[in-house]
Amino acid sequence: MAPAFAAKPSDKQVAKKFDRIVAEVVSLDVAQKTIVVKEEKSGESRTISISAKAASELKVGDRVRIKLKAGTNQSAGVRVLKAKSVAEPIGATAAEPGVVPEADPVVTPATK
Repeated sequence: MAPAFAAKPSDKQVAKKFDRIVAEVVSLDVAQKTIVVKEEKSGESRTISISAKAASELKVGDRVRIKLKAGTNQSAGVRVLKAKSVAEPIGATAAEPGVVPEADPVVTPATK
């Protein structure tokens, strides 16, 4: 007997369960459990319903990945992402931001 294999459903048969977006938190309302975000791809602002736990852990300016129930603005999960790194100019040091490193001191021969 040949093994029976289930036919793979086509893309049209599979209903999309979730949408995913990456965005920056613009404002936060903990009491209402909502956030306003600006999507990275489109630049659009959206108001998203989130859980009480997520509302208490987020802050304005966070970069987040949000899993949304398909076709809605209701969150199924929120994850805080690392901020995008800004490329440092060549020759930059790990000094504090805004601090210019001092030049090497000039060494002069000791006089007697």
